[in-house]
Amino acid sequence: MDPKHNPLDIIREIGTIGAGRAATALSEMVSAPVEITVPEVQMLETAKFAESITTTRQANLVLVICMEGQITGRMFFILSPEDARLLGSVLLGVETSAVNFEDSLFQSSIKEALNIIVGAYMMALSEMTGFEIMFGIPFLALDVLTAIFIAEQMPMSSDKIIYIKTNMQIKNRNFDGVFIFFPDLPSINKIFSALGVEQQNP
Repeated sequence: MDPKHNPLDIIREIGTIGAGRAATALSEMVSAPVEITVPEVQMLETAKFAESITTTRQANLVLVICMEGQITGRMFFILSPEDARLLGSVLLGVETSAVNFEDSLFQSSIKEALNIIVGAYMMALSEMTGFEIMFGIPFLALDVLTAIFIAEQMPMSSDKIIYIKTNMQIKNRNFDGVFIFFPDLPSINKIFSALGVEQQNP
């Protein structure tokens, strides 16, 4: 790849490839057409992101996964309560009013769906970099602060995050989610080196 390329262009390409694969897998899961797009990609300072999260009091639903292998770090996939309820209703085939976040069937269904999306993004990254990426056990947290607490128990450190906004359309319903990748410092350097680009400031 051209070293003059902006890293965000490469990340956007990874997100687009991953979104296409996730849409195919989710379509099979819900037996309906699924469209996933990546309208926004950013690289943010971890400290600034953490500050914005802790000052936001919305109780988002968050999937947390630890990455292992040649690339290490942590991943979040965040849904607002409204989008989580809508997605849950589609996955379970019930009205949104019947969705209960504490229900084990809802949690397992939403975890499976979000795991598909995260896995597709990471598979695209693995193929473009040539690195082997393995996943730890996914955790589902019912708020961001709990997710951060879970993530902090994982022995990783990051100074930058990769932020990919994800829009999903399933059965004529639209959902917005956010994929957050916290690669540790050696990993983010390895990723951009493998992609042939120099790491740049956001």
